[in-house]
Amino acid sequence: MPRFFFNIRDGYDLDEDDEGIELPDLDAARAEALATVEELRDQLGDAGNIELEIADETGRRLLTVPFFRGQRSSRGR
Repeated sequence: MPRFFFNIRDGYDLDEDDEGIELPDLDAARAEALATVEELRDQLGDAGNIELEIADETGRRLLTVPFFRGQRSSRGR
């Protein structure tokens, strides 16, 4: 099963997930990210540029999920 890493990006700062989570596929990782964002959104106040990045085991960014509505998620590089 692949391991996905959930990094938090605040502008240029990146807080990397060193452990990751084994999940069946990217769809499951996206669902996990959306649930995490939903839980943390109220705690983050006005930090509108925070995003949760999903990366694979090689460190390649696969998907970005913004913490605040009005921003769109995008596929990574």
